[in-house]
Amino acid sequence: MTFPPPDYSRPPANDAGGNPDDVRECLRADHDAALAALEHLRSETDPHRCSARLREVRTAWVVHALAEETVVYRMLEGSGGDRADERFIEHELVGGLFDRLATARAGSLEWNARVNVIRDLISRHIESEYRILFPQLARRFDVQELAAMGERFRLARDKLLMLERAKAA
Repeated sequence: MTFPPPDYSRPPANDAGGNPDDVRECLRADHDAALAALEHLRSETDPHRCSARLREVRTAWVVHALAEETVVYRMLEGSGGDRADERFIEHELVGGLFDRLATARAGSLEWNARVNVIRDLISRHIESEYRILFPQLARRFDVQELAAMGERFRLARDKLLMLERAKAA
C-alpha cells in the first residue's frame, strides 16, 4: 500500500522565511521539483518519453544528492544526532532504485511499483529533512551563513549537472 506524499506546500519549522538564497529554500525547490517530476514519470505511458524522463529525474536526483552531501551534510558533521549516515544511505537507496527502474518495462506493474517506492522513499527523506535537518541548520548557522551555504549548494549542483550532462553526451 502506498501513501500519498506529505503536504509540502506549507513551510517546515525553522524555514528560510522565503529567502531564496537560504540553503533550505534551495533544498525545498529541489524537493518540489523531484516530487513533481516523479508524478509526471508515473503518469507517462509512452516508453520513449518514460526513458527520457527517467534519465532526467535520475540525473537531477544524483546531482541534488551529491551537492547536498558535499555542502550541507558535511557542514553538520560532528554535530551529534544529525542522522547524516542515514541520509547518505537514503540517497544511495534511491539511486539504486532508479537503476533498477531503468531495466523495467515502462508502464508495467514493476515499473509503477518501483516509481511508487521511489516516491515514497524520497517523500520520507524530505519529511525527515524538514523535521530534523532544517531545524539543525537554523540552530547552527545564522542568516548570512545559510545564504552562503545556499550559494555553495547551487554552485556545486550546477557544476555537477554540467558534468553529468557532459558524461551523457
